[in-house]
Amino acid sequence: MKKFTLLAVVAILVFVMFLTIRNKSSLNNPKIEEIKKVSLRLKWLDQAQFAGYYIAENEGLYKDNGLEVTINPGGPEVSPIQMVVTKVNDFGITGADQIILAREKGLPVVALAVIYKDTPVAIGSMKKNGITSSKDLVGKKMGIIYGRDEETVYRALLAKENIDSKKINEIALLVGLSQLTTGAIDAQILYEINEPILLAQQGFEVNLIKPRDFGIRFYADVLFATEDMIKNNPEEVRGFIKASVEGWNLAFENPEKAIDEVLSANNSLDRDHQAKFLELSKPLITGYGEIGYSEKEVWEEMQNTLIAQNILKSPIDIDKTFTNDFLK
Repeated sequence: MKKFTLLAVVAILVFVMFLTIRNKSSLNNPKIEEIKKVSLRLKWLDQAQFAGYYIAENEGLYKDNGLEVTINPGGPEVSPIQMVVTKVNDFGITGADQIILAREKGLPVVALAVIYKDTPVAIGSMKKNGITSSKDLVGKKMGIIYGRDEETVYRALLAKENIDSKKINEIALLVGLSQLTTGAIDAQILYEINEPILLAQQGFEVNLIKPRDFGIRFYADVLFATEDMIKNNPEEVRGFIKASVEGWNLAFENPEKAIDEVLSANNSLDRDHQAKFLELSKPLITGYGEIGYSEKEVWEEMQNTLIAQNILKSPIDIDKTFTNDFLK
């Protein structure tokens, strides 16, 4: 009887120790406690421009931070800011200038991390057209993407070069490159890290005019959320930003894996094109220190440019426009 009682006591002690160890493990590993569902609205269609987010999701980085993230593509008719403000999505990606303009309108969006710290926006033309400077655009047909950061950067270049846009025949740009390749337009706004690769694959020689070569620095892809999201769900925001930055670091450490994830998101893409896209993106993302951090001086410079172009009517409080707090 005593032997049975002793065995029972030992069994109870072992069970208690098991529960204690399991509880300690749960406390030290909160990621398994509860997974929160959130969503991200991309700035554009699925492509290497967003490789860091695909790899963060598919490699479990978001899950490690207690999140299940649905990644939704953007498009020419999709406004990430509207999607986030109306709570269709929790997070979004847009140009930094769009954050400034949205806040002027009273929309409570805040930049949480800057991914592309220099703009890839450029003016591209067929080499045979002989357009090598912005002054060569006068009298030419120029394809424009209206209402986005691409237009803002383009107009900043014209202003800096003292070129009257009324002397340029501006035409709304369609998706794709057919207007340029067929001669319907002479030049167009594009990303220096994207469309020129496709054109080269098709055998076209291209001239590029890069606004950043003229000292125009605009933050491009910016991760953002609303003030309410930041106030009510700070740990979700912190986890999302942490995992997203880790995703980008992993993408550059293992670009082959990153492109696998890009093609998983959109299997119609060309692997060589996307690999070059990611390669050319790296200096724009990592060339100004740690991924994600932004500087007040650059935000102020962008605001001054918008005011000079009469796009922004009056200055806003830049300190409320962005934060680096969730990167620390």
